[in-house]
Amino acid sequence: MVLIEDTRNQIGKHKALNDQLSSLGVVVVRSKLYVGDYARIDDLTTCIDTKKDWVEVAGNICGKQHERFRAECVRAKEAGIRLVILVEEEVPIEQWKSPRKRNGGLISHVSNIVLSKAMKTMTEKYGVAFVNCNKNDTAKTIIELLGGKDGKKKND
Repeated sequence: MVLIEDTRNQIGKHKALNDQLSSLGVVVVRSKLYVGDYARIDDLTTCIDTKKDWVEVAGNICGKQHERFRAECVRAKEAGIRLVILVEEEVPIEQWKSPRKRNGGLISHVSNIVLSKAMKTMTEKYGVAFVNCNKNDTAKTIIELLGGKDGKKKND
């Protein structure tokens, strides 16, 4: 399998993930993607946008990044691309609580209930899928979401 990694991903920032993909026999080439961070080179109908945690998702949906994130979701829908937001966090959104800063304050003031409702709205309006996984399983999950070794698409 050959994947495209978007050139807007900082070089080296995703080295661990790219090493995981390489160890699974996946070749990663860098090129600009219309939406997302990763896609199959032979099938751009599904794109994966990786997020490091639920805090980043909260910032994208409920924070200052909302317009940029929404615009990406609209672009994907208009282009017929299934956009999957892959969150590298083992805890599902229903069980998530915002981590605390050193001073005891919350990193994100968005609750899991509010974020979950906002994600549901994004799914209903734009067809965006939200999937979470353990950081150690990100490469395997990307391969599964993009069709796996047999080339078949995995259904939601």
